[in-house]
Amino acid sequence: MKKIILIALLLVATLPVTFAQNTKFGKVSKEELEEKYYPLDSSANAAYLYRKRNTYTVVTNGEIQLITEIQTRLKIYNKKGFDWATKQVALYGDNSSRQRMSGIKAVTYNLENGKIVATKLNKKEIFSENKTDGLTIKKFTMPNVKVGSVLEWTYKIYSPFIASIDDMVVQHKIPAKNQELRVKLLEWFYFNKRQKGYYPFRIHETSMSNSSFDTNDKVLEIKIKNVPALIEEPYVNSMDNYATALQLEIAALNAPVLQVYKTFATSWSEISKEIYKSPYFGGQLAKNSYFKEDLQNVVNATAPLNEKIIKTFQFVKSKVKWNGVYSKYASKGVKKAYKEGVGNVADINLMLVAMLRNVGVNANPVLVSTRDNGIPLFPTSKGFNYVIAGVEIQDGVILLDATEKYSLPNILPLRDLNWEGRIVRQSGSSNSVRLFPTKHSKQTCFLNTKIDDEGLLTGIERVLYTDLRALQNRTHYNKVSENELVAKIEKDNDDIEIDDFKTMNEDDLSKSLIYQFNFETDNQIEEINGKFYFSPLLFHTEKENPFKLAERQFPIDFGVPWEEKYSISVEIPEGYAIESKPENVAYALPDKLGTYKFAAIVKGNKLQILSDTKINFPIISPIHYGALKAFYKKMIDKQLEKVVLAKK
Repeated sequence: MKKIILIALLLVATLPVTFAQNTKFGKVSKEELEEKYYPLDSSANAAYLYRKRNTYTVVTNGEIQLITEIQTRLKIYNKKGFDWATKQVALYGDNSSRQRMSGIKAVTYNLENGKIVATKLNKKEIFSENKTDGLTIKKFTMPNVKVGSVLEWTYKIYSPFIASIDDMVVQHKIPAKNQELRVKLLEWFYFNKRQKGYYPFRIHETSMSNSSFDTNDKVLEIKIKNVPALIEEPYVNSMDNYATALQLEIAALNAPVLQVYKTFATSWSEISKEIYKSPYFGGQLAKNSYFKEDLQNVVNATAPLNEKIIKTFQFVKSKVKWNGVYSKYASKGVKKAYKEGVGNVADINLMLVAMLRNVGVNANPVLVSTRDNGIPLFPTSKGFNYVIAGVEIQDGVILLDATEKYSLPNILPLRDLNWEGRIVRQSGSSNSVRLFPTKHSKQTCFLNTKIDDEGLLTGIERVLYTDLRALQNRTHYNKVSENELVAKIEKDNDDIEIDDFKTMNEDDLSKSLIYQFNFETDNQIEEINGKFYFSPLLFHTEKENPFKLAERQFPIDFGVPWEEKYSISVEIPEGYAIESKPENVAYALPDKLGTYKFAAIVKGNKLQILSDTKINFPIISPIHYGALKAFYKKMIDKQLEKVVLAKK
């Protein structure tokens, strides 16, 4: 009996320390402030102690409005958690109809000499930032934040967009102790609900009598405790895409009291039509007088199709620079953007569509959801936040994004590569379009090296980049100084010392981007008991498997098919011979997903190393995660094997 009691006591001792929580705003406890780490995850930098959301519909002056009340209580456990002390809220709409935020209260609580000290947010520290004509960001940073602080804020959002209800998010990038989420909609609404993500939760559905309109309003509630953090994983387009949440899609509104019956777009085709009708979208495509004469001087109307596309594309890129703003709608308008030489995504790419049509090319806009905007799981106007151009030919669609100086037809920037877009035509028809390329993006390295009898490695490297890898390198590094680029390459390659650096085809997009340089290093060859040891790929050896989780629930998103090849020649120092070297191997992933080939060949006093990694698909299903993880392990283990040189 005593043994049973002892076991029970031990079990109780291992349970997380809990305490009664007063969730009323301002009722932060000493226990919450004294908590040193999150009981269920000691690695958490911060945690939601309490999250409350209440969304409901009201009728004011015959207009239905959506109101969302937010209350958040958040704990900071260490300095890395300070990032959570800044809150940003996106508000949508234009001057005629927009969301607004009010009633902001925010307080930081600290424990000082055993007493709770509250520091209120000054209203002057709440800022508004206009991202686009249709998007404003409200932002504030909590005051007096320290390790151990508890932060609390509350506010309301008023929205005229009754068909657009934000996801009821259950799982976050930090753990959440206690959450109460509620949506109450007037009986007049007809809606669909979907659960996304992988963490299980229950929805409690009831109805509530509304005496104002004699209706039984629909209530959805989620009450849940101790939800673990959404673990950040490599090769994911955006972790937010996989956050567990309840999504509500409003299909129709039947309000007899207000004499309103309205259906909402419930298919991508309908939404595409609505977007095209906007004067800031389809209305921009009819304008051509502002560029007609200039374009005629650049593009011959009788030229072959490919020449028309390339010259028109390059002309737009040379005339208008991107201001960094995403949007599916023109901001300045194509005419003003052309005149001023700057515009948002839609200003530029709708202009491109109009110009291509003007020279006789069958071009149409392609709506896109960028990688950070998520993968829209059901039709919604918020599902698209970007637009590019598409040229329809017999073999498919040529995709163009003129916001990037170094892009080419079908070589899109990574932000665009998010599953499927939707091409929309003047006729009202639309189709889904695959955004991922089928062609491999390549990095090919040639190294000619020599080891001297002191173990110093010297040589010359020549690296070639194609497609997306060339685009990314040109975009990132063409604008930095040579010294900065050399310093980065040195740091990324075990602090080698570089000399005589050259860049080739920096602006010639028809050719591979090439970096070439001489190098030397004394940290690649290890001498033990008179023998030299080194990894066959030298400073290009991949040392750590990026895939560490036992299981993975999300797809592995590489963005593009890719290939990485190394051809390395190592001259053996005089008086030495190869005692041992890694065996040649070839590994393959299932379903032709990818391959790895390695060969070490001796030719006289030289060792020739060939290494080739190839991934054939931009997206790999999580069902193949185990195979991919094992594939990487074998590949890295092979690269970490040593070549051994011994004196003759």
